[in-house]
Amino acid sequence: MSQNQKIAQYLWYSNNIIIKLFLLLLLPLSFLYYFLFLLKKFLSNEKSFQPEIICVGNCSVGGDGKTSTMLSLINTYQSKNKKVAVLLKGYKGKIKLPTQVNDIDHSAIDVGDEALLYVKHVRTFISNNRLAGINFITNNHSLDAILIDDGLQDFRIKKDKNILVINGNRGFGNGFLIPAGPLRQSPSSAIKIANIIIIIGEDKNKIYNLYKHMFKDKVFLQAEIKCEKDSSNQNYLAFSGIGNNEGFINTLHNNNYNVKKIRLFPDHYYYSKNDIENIKKEARENNLSIITTEKDWKRLNLKQQEKINFLPISVEFSNNDTLNNALFPDD
Repeated sequence: MSQNQKIAQYLWYSNNIIIKLFLLLLLPLSFLYYFLFLLKKFLSNEKSFQPEIICVGNCSVGGDGKTSTMLSLINTYQSKNKKVAVLLKGYKGKIKLPTQVNDIDHSAIDVGDEALLYVKHVRTFISNNRLAGINFITNNHSLDAILIDDGLQDFRIKKDKNILVINGNRGFGNGFLIPAGPLRQSPSSAIKIANIIIIIGEDKNKIYNLYKHMFKDKVFLQAEIKCEKDSSNQNYLAFSGIGNNEGFINTLHNNNYNVKKIRLFPDHYYYSKNDIENIKKEARENNLSIITTEKDWKRLNLKQQEKINFLPISVEFSNNDTLNNALFPDD
């Protein structure tokens, strides 16, 4: 993880009163951010689309479990025989124009790592402009729904359903907007526009208790990150470059992975030849197996992927019937 990201994560999620007081100095910039946010919302003309538009987003900066939630929702829609597609911006990918992704012609450098995760399961499209992306999809495909990865703060698109994903462990950090805190918008304003609120992991910040009585018409669901427990007695070197590196390491520990060495990188980091050679050299010298996230693994070329395994994870919802009723009220 870069030094700047480490500092920001530490400051935003610290309970130290001195640090919170220090961050008050950044509040003028947060007020400016909030003003620009409101101006953007005011100037946006909401456009409706067919088919149904489902947005899966968050109100904080990364690391909430949105991608894993999207993959589970894709399975939910497909289990109902719904024809669906996924649209995302392809963060850090070179291709900006509306494009249908395939894993033969495209690499993570072209379309971003998340697109390569989705394309294994569903028709996947990227577009730096979501409006253009939706038009491209609807002009070429007949679908029941388009699932949009992120875009809760994109007020140009009328969504039929907004799904807000919250990390139960991290919560909303210090509760400040960018840059004083991790929030893109206030939690109450995000919950207000959401139809379904999914809290992933233990609700350590009592988000359900705090907001459920304020928003009684909203569907609140608990979800858990699931993966296979390790019974191999191997020792591991774990590395990752995602929005919540700490969450990945905690998942390994919680599932009996004996992690001896840890290497952390910035979110969506593209590994150099030397990075991977150094990781493999350290693992070899310490007799360690190497494990990373599937997102990180997708950012490696075929040679780099050799002798590196990824941890398959999924999101399991606390009540599938409640979720299905909220997503498919007419079924």
